[in-house]
Amino acid sequence: MRISVLVVFTAAVIFACEDVSRQQQEPVARALGSYLYREDLAGIFPANIDQADSTRIARQFIERWIRNQLYLRLAENNLPGGDKNVEKQVESFRASLLIHKYQQYLLGQNMDTIVSMNEINNYYDTNPGNFVLDRPAITGIYMKIPLSAPDRDRLLAWFRGDNDLIRLENYAARYSGEHLFFGDEWAYINDVFGNLPSGSREPPGGIPGLDHISVSDDEYQYFIGITGYLPVRSQMPLSLASRKIKTIILNQRKIKFLNELEKSVMAEGSSKNYFQYFQ
Repeated sequence: MRISVLVVFTAAVIFACEDVSRQQQEPVARALGSYLYREDLAGIFPANIDQADSTRIARQFIERWIRNQLYLRLAENNLPGGDKNVEKQVESFRASLLIHKYQQYLLGQNMDTIVSMNEINNYYDTNPGNFVLDRPAITGIYMKIPLSAPDRDRLLAWFRGDNDLIRLENYAARYSGEHLFFGDEWAYINDVFGNLPSGSREPPGGIPGLDHISVSDDEYQYFIGITGYLPVRSQMPLSLASRKIKTIILNQRKIKFLNELEKSVMAEGSSKNYFQYFQ
């Protein structure tokens, strides 16, 4: 309940602070004795938004403001006196928010965010147990082809041919609505089959003995050719693990940076006698 009061109080502080100059502006809404002005809506709209979406976002914003004002009235009129004293909570929230913003600013200015492939490879090689597939992965090709495209019956022969990958790539470039050639990059099987029409997205059983699948809807033929398969609990390929490894390395750098920042802040405060402990 106190958290709800804090949210309402904070919203009221943001939206209900009026001075003489604001009172001369045209309001866009009123709730009880408070007014919301057009300038309060500045910054809530994403770039390149159309009129319909901007109207919808503005309406949602205004309705949320009105709802908060009504909640605030109920809270002030019905909460016991002690529960309405949220100044300390607001100050604590403000301090935490400013500290967090400052830390993020320093991270953005000073932390190296480039992770080399050498770092990724080293982490992958030294932590093999951390990278195990929780779902099957495949390599191969995916194509979405209009039913009006010619020579669709030759796709399987080209796929199985020893030197026909170039033919498939040329065909995809000319006729395919969507295509992906991932013979060297592993992909999760559910992600690939998720491109198929509804009702065909569940990968079939016995994948190791299946080299292709082809399904159609009213407009397209969908072709998936499978060249490699890894079952659940296999070692996760580096191509799938690399993004996870990059996130881990960056998080490690962030923790190290913030720990060093904290030590630096405390050391400076101590050297300049900014604080002391009282027994």
